[in-house]
Parts: sequence; C-alpha cells; structure tokens
Amino acid sequence: MDVIWGVSTNEIAWGGPIAFYLFLAGIAGGAFLTASLTDLFSKNQYPKVIRSGVSIAIVTIIIGLGLLVVDLGRPLSFWKLLLHVNMGSVMSIGVFIVSGFTALAVVYGYLIWLGGSAQKRDLQTFRKPVAGLGILFSIGTATYTGFLLSAVTTNDFWYTPFLGITSVPFLPILFLVSATSTGLAATLIGAWNSGDLTAYKKVDMVLIILELVLISILYLSVHPIFFSGSMAVLFWLGVVGLGLIIPLLISFYGITNHKNVVLPVCTMVVIGGLSLRYFVVYTGQLF
Repeated sequence: MDVIWGVSTNEIAWGGPIAFYLFLAGIAGGAFLTASLTDLFSKNQYPKVIRSGVSIAIVTIIIGLGLLVVDLGRPLSFWKLLLHVNMGSVMSIGVFIVSGFTALAVVYGYLIWLGGSAQKRDLQTFRKPVAGLGILFSIGTATYTGFLLSAVTTNDFWYTPFLGITSVPFLPILFLVSATSTGLAATLIGAWNSGDLTAYKKVDMVLIILELVLISILYLSVHPIFFSGSMAVLFWLGVVGLGLIIPLLISFYGITNHKNVVLPVCTMVVIGGLSLRYFVVYTGQLF
C-alpha cells in the first residue's frame, strides 16, 4: 500500500525535502511540547521558554508543510487529503493530524503573545485547554513522521519492528524521542538567556541517553549493511557523535561545573536530529 495515495507500489523516491520536512515536523512537535508543558506546570516561571517554544513550533511546521506540498508535485491533491481523510493512507491521516496541530499552534501562539491584555483577558480561559489538546496533536505529529516511513512494509529498514514485536514499528518511537529532544533543544536556543535552565538541561540529558539506547537497539535489530557505505559517516559522526555523545558529555560537564553550555549543546542536538532524518530516509532507499 502506498503511504501517500493508497495504491500499490514498490518504488519510493524520497529525497532531501522529505527528510527536512520530517525534521521540521519533529522540531515543531517537540517545541510545542516544551512550551505547553512548561505553561501548564511551571506556574509562569519560564515565560521566555514558552514564547520561544510556541514560536518555533509555528514557524517550523508551516515551513515543513510548505515543503511537503511542493514535494508532492500535486499541490491540489494536498487539499483533497486535508478535506477527505482516507483511513487507508498514512499520508492522509498524517495531513489531518499535522493540519490540526498547525491550527492549534497558531491559536496557542496568539493566546501566549496576547498575554495579560485587559481587553482580551477573557480569551486566556482557553489557553490551557488549547495547550492540553495541542499536546496530543504534537505527540501525533512527532510519531506520525515515523509511521509515514514504517508504513512502507516492503522496506526492511523502515519497517523494523520494536524489539521483534511486529505490531509495534520502531521508527515512530525513535522519532518521538528525537523530536522531543530536538524540539526542546531548539526552544532552549531561543531562550538561552532566560535564567536557570538546569531542569531543562537534565531532561534533555535523559532524552539523549534514551535516544542512544534506542539507536543501539536499532543497530542490533537490522542488517549491518544499513550502517555501512556512503551513509556510515553521517550516522557515526553526525547522529551518534555530534548529535548524542558529545552533547551528553558537555552537558554533564556543564551541570557538574555550573557552566552555561546551552548554545553549543543544543545546536549539536539539533544538527544530530537533522542528521538522523537524512540517514533514515536515504538509508532506507539505498539497500
């Protein structure tokens, strides 16, 4: 079953724009999660983090959708996917989820930037409900990017099951953790001078460790050929080295020595997230 149009096909040619779209959708979902969870549970302690997260979520998801529409080659068909959800097409379901997420992100951003304006104060009663609903759609957006690839059941790399459980695809889990980490990192870049961010740094360290575990499981779950050839350098240096191990070591140093290492660590995490999407998209088509 073709993940886009619901027809049978064995050949899929997805390149850089799709990889970048998957990356941007992940960033958007993770940034929204960071902003909304902070808004719901921090008692207004991190307003810059909230504004940074929701702004990044809106910008990245709009750019990502633009890339997706252009890459489809049939822009008018995009609106058909939006208006008529085909439950047999992962792309159709995903467009519905991402479109709903985009609308909620824009509304939530409006409420955030509206602030405590006396004229619009009544609208703030909708802020937390929108944040709560947006959390569900942001998780759906982050995991959908993995389901989009996993739906290609003829692809041995993209269709890898989680721990051998055939009903649980691996990529949605990996992409959710990566999206949360990269979205948080991007948010902190935008709010790096907003005070003590130690709690966020610790959360990102946990996410990096979890992603390292998942990457290790993936490595042991598929044929070694997928981690060789032209994409090996991108994986070992871009994903594992620059994107995970080095940021983890620097984060540990920063926390133990009370150093502000937000910008270098978060920049590397974001680059690693982009490298991961490119590696997965291209590797799945090379072998």
